Amino acid sequence: MADDKIMKEVDGPNNNDENKSSDNNDAASDIATATDSYEDDEYDDDDLSQDSYQDDDRGRPLPMPPLKYARIMGSLPRDKNKHTLSCALSVKVACSTMGRVVIRPSADDKSHHHHHASISDSAGAGGTAGVHIAEYEDDEDADRSLTKVFHVIAMGFQDGTIRLVDASSGGSVLFGSSIEDGGAWFVNPTLANKRPEDPDNEIVALSFDSSTSYLCALNVRGDAAIFGPLEWGRRSQKVAVADATKEGAQRQQQGLFAAFVGGGTSDESKDTNVDNRETANRVLRPPFALNKPPTSTVRFSYADQQEGCHPVCMALDPAYGKRKERAVLVGFNDGRLIFSKLQGGGVTAGVTSFFGGAAAASTVKKSDSVIYQGMGASSVTSGDKFGIEAIAWRGGLVAWADSSGVRLFDIENMSRIAHIDRPTGARSNLYPTISSLRPSILFERSDSLLIGWGDCLMSMVIRDTKSSAVTKDGSTPKEIKKKAVDCTMAWELDCVACSVVPLDEKHVAVLGLVPSAGSSSSSIDVTAESGFGDSQLAGGDNVIELQVINREDGKSVSNDSLPLVEQVYTNSVDNSMKRIRTGNASEFTLLSSYAVSRMDDLAEWEALDDGERAIIEREADAFGVRRTDKSVSKTFSELHQRWDMTNDVCSSGKEILEDSLAFDDKKDDESTSSQSSSCSDNYVFALSEPINPEILSSDLDHSSRSSPPIMTVVYSYDACLVQTRDVDDVVSYARSMGKSALALKYALAHRRDMRRHELDLLVDNYFSALLRLSSHHAEGKALSFSRVKIAAESLPILLGGDSRMWQRWIFMFARIPGGLFLIRQKIPVRDPHLPTYVFEMTLEKMLEETVNHRSQGNTISGENDVNNAASDKMTDLFLETLRSWGPTSYLRKRIQMQRYYSQKSRNNSPAATFIKQAEKDLQRRISQTAFGVLSDANDSASKIEDITTRQAIDASKDSLFDVDNLIEKFSSRLQLNDKSTDRDHLSSNIFVGRNSDITIIFANAELEMMREKFDRALGYYLSIGSSFMTESLPILEETAVLTVNHFQEKLALAEVTGTKYDHVLSLIEMHQLHYILLNRNYSFVDKFIVEPPIVALIMLVGLSKAGSFLMDCLSPPDTKSDADEEMENTNTSNDSNLPLDAIAAQLASRPKLLYWFLFQVFTKRPDMYVKFPTTSVPPLNITNLHRKQFSLFLDYANESEGEVISEPIASTSVIIDADSPFMSFLRATIPHGGVDAITVRERLGSYRGGRVDNPVFARELAFVTEKFGKGTIEEAKEVLNLYLLGAKNLSMAVAFAERDSKHSKDLWKILVEHCTISDPSSDASEKGALFGSLLEAAAHCGADLSSLVSSIPEGMSIQGLRPKLIAAIADYRHKVRIHEYTADALSEDKVSLLRELCHLSRRGERSAEKKVREDAHKKDVHSSKPSLLQMQRMKSSAATMRHPNAFSLSIR
Repeated sequence: MADDKIMKEVDGPNNNDENKSSDNNDAASDIATATDSYEDDEYDDDDLSQDSYQDDDRGRPLPMPPLKYARIMGSLPRDKNKHTLSCALSVKVACSTMGRVVIRPSADDKSHHHHHASISDSAGAGGTAGVHIAEYEDDEDADRSLTKVFHVIAMGFQDGTIRLVDASSGGSVLFGSSIEDGGAWFVNPTLANKRPEDPDNEIVALSFDSSTSYLCALNVRGDAAIFGPLEWGRRSQKVAVADATKEGAQRQQQGLFAAFVGGGTSDESKDTNVDNRETANRVLRPPFALNKPPTSTVRFSYADQQEGCHPVCMALDPAYGKRKERAVLVGFNDGRLIFSKLQGGGVTAGVTSFFGGAAAASTVKKSDSVIYQGMGASSVTSGDKFGIEAIAWRGGLVAWADSSGVRLFDIENMSRIAHIDRPTGARSNLYPTISSLRPSILFERSDSLLIGWGDCLMSMVIRDTKSSAVTKDGSTPKEIKKKAVDCTMAWELDCVACSVVPLDEKHVAVLGLVPSAGSSSSSIDVTAESGFGDSQLAGGDNVIELQVINREDGKSVSNDSLPLVEQVYTNSVDNSMKRIRTGNASEFTLLSSYAVSRMDDLAEWEALDDGERAIIEREADAFGVRRTDKSVSKTFSELHQRWDMTNDVCSSGKEILEDSLAFDDKKDDESTSSQSSSCSDNYVFALSEPINPEILSSDLDHSSRSSPPIMTVVYSYDACLVQTRDVDDVVSYARSMGKSALALKYALAHRRDMRRHELDLLVDNYFSALLRLSSHHAEGKALSFSRVKIAAESLPILLGGDSRMWQRWIFMFARIPGGLFLIRQKIPVRDPHLPTYVFEMTLEKMLEETVNHRSQGNTISGENDVNNAASDKMTDLFLETLRSWGPTSYLRKRIQMQRYYSQKSRNNSPAATFIKQAEKDLQRRISQTAFGVLSDANDSASKIEDITTRQAIDASKDSLFDVDNLIEKFSSRLQLNDKSTDRDHLSSNIFVGRNSDITIIFANAELEMMREKFDRALGYYLSIGSSFMTESLPILEETAVLTVNHFQEKLALAEVTGTKYDHVLSLIEMHQLHYILLNRNYSFVDKFIVEPPIVALIMLVGLSKAGSFLMDCLSPPDTKSDADEEMENTNTSNDSNLPLDAIAAQLASRPKLLYWFLFQVFTKRPDMYVKFPTTSVPPLNITNLHRKQFSLFLDYANESEGEVISEPIASTSVIIDADSPFMSFLRATIPHGGVDAITVRERLGSYRGGRVDNPVFARELAFVTEKFGKGTIEEAKEVLNLYLLGAKNLSMAVAFAERDSKHSKDLWKILVEHCTISDPSSDASEKGALFGSLLEAAAHCGADLSSLVSSIPEGMSIQGLRPKLIAAIADYRHKVRIHEYTADALSEDKVSLLRELCHLSRRGERSAEKKVREDAHKKDVHSSKPSLLQMQRMKSSAATMRHPNAFSLSIR
């Protein structure tokens, strides 16, 4: 059958463009589908024809309409003529009604809710062996432990048949019905074989009771039948594919069931076109059906009425199944309203026989009473219909409408309540294009009546009132209860109402006809544009619209035109005969799940089970009210009051439109480096808003939300399903506007309700749009950093545990430069489990980007610092990722190394950051769990490696990648030549290419440590120091020289290297790799300069750390012979010592570093270098080093700072007479003979050039001359001149003159002459200042000041001489006083000690004489040591002998 075009919107009068929704409906009619709608399974962003959302006149998108429509196909008798394109019903629908079917779980369902029990498939398929059952995707039959609610539509046709179909799919729900025709019931079985065209067969009224257990049907002859009780049950929603060879027997058996149920033979199967059988073998079944035929079909008749009178409407008592005395209200065209009471009617009452005959006799007793007589049809003078036109019944209230108006009646008390006049606009003569009108009345609540008639929409509320009647005798007034009616809503519509139903508490749905302009050509144009071929749109010159009216202001919220099709008249040649007659409002009916038959509120509350009551009570608590059961039922039992269209997803269209327009106003920042660029969609919703709160809710919470209404528009030749927009529609609407983020946001918020869209595809669209990976979203714009960052942060939230999605988007991020660096900490390491090749690819890509960035940075001039910093940061991130994905045992080992070094160096700050990050990575490896919204159905829990804390401690092979494979790949990047590539990778020797990148070498070192090849790892680290630290070597050497020269000043020199390689020292010590530092195991291809291991280590970790390490591992020079060394070569790997001479030999190529190292040994390990407690003759190797160091002092001791950056320590005083490093060295080494004093004096003198006033090494030469000279007066004068003229230090000269007592007198004369002899270039004040300094220095040294004062020449002016002398005398007296105080304190301590000893000597012990002797004997025999008392007495006697007065003092 050909596809129908999408419904086109027809604008009505007084409607704004924004209130007009786009055409939503009608699509291809196919017997294989349950409904014919615009739904589409395509997910391409460019193909969103399923929604067909249009723009307004200004090109702006319109809000999403709240309702959607689909033509009901299923088992309805559609026109199946292949020569026509019509999809109209082949039989006219005369009446229809909807019932609510509640299927509660049985005991078996609760205990076996996982067992998908259903009606026998063999019975449904004919019981043939050739039937194959395939499960349908949306089969909700999986869980039978929950209460399910379905809706059934009963349709009465002109041929006298009654069909029961699912309101959503149109599939037949009759027991044993044919899949194609659905079967049928007949009110009067005797009319089953008559002509379908017979007008006496037409069904005029259908009515369910409140439980949908009974169905009452009435035809135009007055024949009535009540089918029931109807037992509903669930049925598996499966697709039955019938074998062609068994089709005949199957159809015959299905027809037999249909005949049994309906009381006659169904002719529907005879009309089935043979050409459609191929498409009829696959039909969607409804999820529920009748379990068996009704056990008792009550039949009675109103055929004894007067001639020309026939029933036109009917209402079954809503409590029909609960009452003993059952009743039916029937309205006739003569204006009568008959109340029929039924009694009796047992199981056999009126039961149709198997072959269609009626039972022998009916035991039903029916008593009729006319409760109202109105104006009959005989007085019709206009086009309006007279008689009883509509009936509504709920509880004890009944309402009916006739030509005079609407009347309310109390059926229990048989009393009239009110009469509502017919509205003025409810007359057909006001509308030329409408032939007749029909009122629509229903009780939306037990106390509220909703009326739609003509262009009037009203709501009436019935309330109880009390009044008092005054008695004649003056007794107590009698209270009279009455019911009053108030009008709460009255609005004029812009259409002629055909039917009205409640939508929610604030809105009403109105199905109406909008009269056209009156031109007949307009109708022809619509027909031509409809694309339905020979079919014609229903309504004539009117437009059928479904309007949503706001109760508060009467304005239309939504207007949708419905192009329902009309029957095709193929027998007529004249095209004008195909035109339908003027629109008849009575032929259009709007059914709703909110407008089904209901009892009063209390009865409805009692009919609920405990679960449904709990839901209502929970809603009452949500509103913050406390009510009784009765009040709760009155307030919250109504379905339309529990659902709010404004809060439902169907109203999200306006919100999406506003968000879309708001984001459209923003423009992306084209700068790729911007971190705050705005986006054209709400991409940050996953980071700033809670996602999917309903996923965490229980099934009870999910079921507490009232379902939206299911509405059906029924026309004589067509039926249309009306539903509110669902999540899939909202998602499609957002995608149609190009807002993938908004689409995903609403999909996640309502994940349970999404059916058509796949969540993983929406996530793909989100990331594709955010990262601009597709051509549709790129549009030539650059990708900004903020977009990539948002995508990286959203990955774990949106991908969750879906390993397939993770693999896809990891590879997609690999296409973005730097993308893997942003998501490295987001990639799951435990849950879900990802294959090893994903991690290997990620690491290889990160390494490649790092190497390329460094190589590109070297070629850019002027930006080396920035590029180097970025390259170093990328290297650190790559290595951190490599370690975190390796074995967990290696992570623990690295943490142990860092802690070992930090504890040893007593500096935790550098290692704290690394340890914190490593512990974080380790914890993530152990406990990382997916928390997102996606889950991989193919990745079961058994595939996820369960790594507990205990297992992870011993795990050494739990690496996320293959270590050996990665080593092989990285080694290929070391740029080795052909000869070196064949080297053994398992040996301890490594080979590095000349132009290899430092990141590759570092990565290989980490990988070698992972597989516990620590010697190779150390070789890689040393190769880094040897090859990649050469630029910092000059600064390192200058720092080493300054460290020695400014040793006394304690300068804090800045380290050239950082803390990245501190763990190398721990690696050497923990794994005894000192031998690698003595025997180099690394080589460079095509490189002739290779630094020794010690130099490489110093360059790698810095002077301070390397110095501490070398001093700790230093050992004396090796004095063994060559033969002994050869014998112990096998044990060198276990030696943790580094010989002093071996280190000095490696540092010989770097004399400045050797100068620093030997001074470190001199100051920190003097026992090994200048102090030899076990021998008087130092080793030859040591004396050679002394001579070497002396030469180094001569070369570098007087070197300037150069360009070394230093940080001097703040100090207010300098020790001017302290030894310099050179002097300390000479003082300690000259006595050992390695450096001869005479040679030192000669070389220092030659270095000074023979000049006395040369300050270079003046103090050192003076020291050597004083300590190791002959002590002559000439040497004394030479030393004094070196201090005065060379060092220019008067204090040192005075101290020397005071020390040299032999020549002190002569030296003081030289000093006085030096300070008093007139200098032609100096004035008197300068001379006086110099002599004043001499006085101060003499006072500090304790010299005789009187002789100096007497030596002051006459006329010399000394500034502040008196204060200086006073200060000197005061200083001397202070020293004397300190000496006296210390002497007195010593005497007091001696006295107190002697008193204590005397007191202890007088102490005795009480004991037996024998025991005392034995104890004394044991002490003499076993102990030769004196007791504590004896020792004290010995000390006391010795003190007495030295100080006789002390003893006498103690006695006194």
